[in-house]
Amino acid sequence: MRLARLPAIATGAALLVSVQLSVPAAAATAPLVIGVDHGDFANQQPFPPFNRLFEYTDFFSRQVTIHTGDTIDFRSAPGSFHIVALARTELWARSTYPVALADNDGGGATDIATGSGTNKLVFGPSNFPITGGSHHGGGAIDFTRGFGPPACGVALLGEAACTFSGGQDVEILGPEIGVDYSTGNLGFADQLVNINAQPGRYHYFCYIHPGMRGVLDVVGSGAGTSTQADIDAASNAQFASDQAQALAVEQQTNQVQFTGGAPGTRSYTVHVGIAAADNHVAIDEMFPRAPLNLAPGDSVQYLWRDPHNVHSVAFPADDPNVPLPEPFGFDCGTTYNGIPMTPGPPPICVEPGDTQFEVIGDPGNAGPGTVLSDPSLVVDSGVLGGTGYGVSPSAQSWWLATNGTSKPGAYHFQCTIHDWMQGTLTLGS
Repeated sequence: MRLARLPAIATGAALLVSVQLSVPAAAATAPLVIGVDHGDFANQQPFPPFNRLFEYTDFFSRQVTIHTGDTIDFRSAPGSFHIVALARTELWARSTYPVALADNDGGGATDIATGSGTNKLVFGPSNFPITGGSHHGGGAIDFTRGFGPPACGVALLGEAACTFSGGQDVEILGPEIGVDYSTGNLGFADQLVNINAQPGRYHYFCYIHPGMRGVLDVVGSGAGTSTQADIDAASNAQFASDQAQALAVEQQTNQVQFTGGAPGTRSYTVHVGIAAADNHVAIDEMFPRAPLNLAPGDSVQYLWRDPHNVHSVAFPADDPNVPLPEPFGFDCGTTYNGIPMTPGPPPICVEPGDTQFEVIGDPGNAGPGTVLSDPSLVVDSGVLGGTGYGVSPSAQSWWLATNGTSKPGAYHFQCTIHDWMQGTLTLGS
């Protein structure tokens, strides 16, 4: 799964607001629009000093009724990143095309991630567009589009509409970024899907955010269907509920938490993102936002409590002289080739003994309990995922220690997937 690192969203309120206001009203004959994620500039402030973003891992709305032959426009919100799929049964689709799994093909030391101390996190085929898939496998997988755009449905790129035929069909529409493809700026991105399924109940869902799902009811020609007004009314209610719950959870979580008493004996807690509203919001933020003031001997426990997201913790943050590892790359066995977000062929490698490449999350370079020594040295947990991905074994925590050898100063850290998620540990002497 490739989650977007979106520093470009920091272009400011004017761009995001103007983009949202510029969307024309749907014509009477237009496809029904289902929102993928939602704009909320007041709570999407990844630029300093806020470093926070509400990612609406929700469809607006979560249910639609249509006729066979109708078209749906899955409209991604500005700056969002999702992989929409359609199938009769989400569970079958996920089991056939897993999004993430534990690396245990060799069962040896090279399958273990240094940061987590457990199996490396492998990313499956559903991180890429799959056309003509089924509950039994197969289909065409476009491995060249791990960062998008999708292989079908984007009219601005000259692509034909995607097609979902129901039955055993599984269509994975591929990574869709909230970008206006005509300008390259942040904006709404439309992806058209012709629904040629027979009457029945089907599902649409996001592969990289477990729990983000909706119900597609296809009915006969004489039955009533959803109108855009119906969808919009349900969407407005969903958004208000999602936002209110997320604000409450953010406030509750943004607290300094520690156990122990005297300085040098304390164990602080940092939440690496948090979920809200039944996983309909991913709050991409380090908690607490305030710097933690440590004394030698104190430790910090990082917790991955968002079950439907992946994050990392890496030091130092935003230092141009100390590049951090890319969050996703190829498993070379004892080494790792990160995939840069730049044009050109990726640095593919194959683990010794394997016959094909394997895309994994950054395995990190520092195991649990690593002692911080210098603010300028790279200390990396690697990519860890939430429990919603069903990976076993997996890890949702990582911790660091300090002692008398730790150099005093400000230790800045960030998530390498969501670059704006940042925090600071200030270590005194």
